[in-house]
Amino acid sequence: MNAKPIEDGPADDLPTKRRLRGHEPKRVIGYRGDRIVMHRAMRRLSFPLTRWIDVLGIPLALTAGYCALWPTIASLWERIIGFWSVALEGQVRVAAVKALVPGFGAIPYPHSDAALPTAVQWLVGMIVTLALLFGTRFIGGRALPLAYWLRFIGVVQASAQFYFFMWPASFPYDGGGSIGSLTQASVVVVLITPWLYALIYNVLDFGLIRKLVLSVMGMAYLTVFIPFQYTLASVVLLKGSMLWYPQIFLLWAVFLQFGTLVGFYAWAMSWNARGAGGRRLS
Repeated sequence: MNAKPIEDGPADDLPTKRRLRGHEPKRVIGYRGDRIVMHRAMRRLSFPLTRWIDVLGIPLALTAGYCALWPTIASLWERIIGFWSVALEGQVRVAAVKALVPGFGAIPYPHSDAALPTAVQWLVGMIVTLALLFGTRFIGGRALPLAYWLRFIGVVQASAQFYFFMWPASFPYDGGGSIGSLTQASVVVVLITPWLYALIYNVLDFGLIRKLVLSVMGMAYLTVFIPFQYTLASVVLLKGSMLWYPQIFLLWAVFLQFGTLVGFYAWAMSWNARGAGGRRLS
């Protein structure tokens, strides 16, 4: 069969994308004829003077409120640590350390008498290190990022193994004082949380309530998390010796807390912006 060619008609009768686009400039029209929305990274955000209330007012109010509530929070921490002290038959006990912030008061923390590693503890640590470094070769596919993370943990622990093999007696920290120092730093992390969010989230147009919720959520989570976190760390040091302190200090203390704050921030960025018409900014 011979196909009959389509005759060209007048330009006004063709349902072209040019007609569908109307008077839209070509630079904002996609190849399918729909409008291209500018990505938020390329936008120039408006910053009205009233937004300074979000940037400065929220962190100021939350910092002052946290300082005012600190006696109650310290009492909560003492009860949490005290509960686990009883459960662990006194192996971990409640102690207090002076805060890094002037006039803030004492900070309760879990104290344990962790010692330097014995030969058996060092050998167990070496077995775990080798398993982390070489056992992860069998992890692949979608779990490959987990394998890289486990190998990084293994590298950190390998450095600790080497240090305690060569110079164990020169290790300058003890189990009780080291956890106390980490708790001091963690309280500072809680206090600067609303200021961090003020710089990276409150400058955006998400509304006062969302900005307040994000900061309160981060501070509240850390407040509950910290006593449990360091009680577990004290138990690890008590049972496994100071061999594991570099691991806790570098990866499982303040670093973990900031990772939590980043997670909350990523979630908050998915919330609908004010005036976005029920859509996320994209």
